[in-house]
Amino acid sequence: MTKSSYSSLFFLSFVVALFGILPNVKGNILDDICPGSFFPPLCFQMLRNDPSVSKGDIHGLLSTVLHIAQDNTTSTYKLVKSILKQPIKDPNVKAQMTNCLRNYNDAVDYLNRSNDFYESADYKNTSLYSSLAVHESLSCNHGFDEVPSQLKLLSESVQEFSNLSARIADNLK
Repeated sequence: MTKSSYSSLFFLSFVVALFGILPNVKGNILDDICPGSFFPPLCFQMLRNDPSVSKGDIHGLLSTVLHIAQDNTTSTYKLVKSILKQPIKDPNVKAQMTNCLRNYNDAVDYLNRSNDFYESADYKNTSLYSSLAVHESLSCNHGFDEVPSQLKLLSESVQEFSNLSARIADNLK
């Protein structure tokens, strides 16, 4: 199987997992949402003090998650841009970082659109565009044998919160 075939297979598996059923929210909404996320400890850590959690406000939580995803994606884009301004000896790494810059530029755009759809209560497209942002981040990571350490944590956060926004919005359709 080629690298492209593996990427396609992974993405297909990811989409199937992404659109799995989010449980009907009861009690602490984080207990329903975070265990099924990519990085549950990060989900709990970042969201446990959000006022919408104590209120059981799933719409408010979606707004928070979208904003975190947007902020982290913008930060990742800026980080990749700054890395590209430094000398990079390995031409493969430079090429992949250039691809990542495009990926994160697209991811920023997708999350901005996702937020616009959220604000108009179009949860189907909120979910779709958040999913596209996850795909862009994953595409960046797949180009590396090992994701550079300075990029790894931010990319995981982008994937986590873009995925969560897609899952929550999918539940609101």
